Amino acid sequence: MVHVRQASLADISAIMNVEEDWPEYQRASRDKMLTRLRKFPEGFWIFTEDELIIGTLSSCLIRYERDALAKFASWDAVTNHGYYPDIDRTTANALYLVSGVLRQDARGGKTYSLLIDTPVALAERLGLDYIVAGAKLPGYDAYCRRHGEVDAGDYAFMTVQGRLIDPFLEMYRGHGYAVPDRAHVVKDFYPDSPSRNYGAIVVKQLGK
Repeated sequence: MVHVRQASLADISAIMNVEEDWPEYQRASRDKMLTRLRKFPEGFWIFTEDELIIGTLSSCLIRYERDALAKFASWDAVTNHGYYPDIDRTTANALYLVSGVLRQDARGGKTYSLLIDTPVALAERLGLDYIVAGAKLPGYDAYCRRHGEVDAGDYAFMTVQGRLIDPFLEMYRGHGYAVPDRAHVVKDFYPDSPSRNYGAIVVKQLGK
């Protein structure tokens, strides 16, 4: 059974071991991870199985407004290059999911669902209105190669039999997240070839 708890500085070596499951160019440095643990420890979780750390999830406080998306121009912009933005907690209304990693041998089943659902209790306890994440579009390039070119903003809303065709966006939809509009589909959001470097800002409104 997978368990979740708040991370601590003592977990840093195990956290870095899990981080190695990212491609090297996408891994956070030890310095970044330590900064996250110090700046917002209550928003950093680890997932364990048989007392071994198999996954991590880090988050930060932000201000989200649907019609003010300049800060979401890229993952670097919204996360301060992974070091978290400095924000007055009294102005924050959202929790942003900075990074979630599961060891390859731990993926599947209910583990990813646990990772996505974990931040809800903290966001509600802090009185926040939203949880926000930057989602890759891992099916985008393959879809265009198979069916012809489509705009990323159109692709993010395409469905088949009531399900979004992008598997990642459909997974988020199943947990109450949505892409509010085309402006939330951002070019060059994060380097990812299957997504053609696009990202979708997905939003979960709490209390609904």
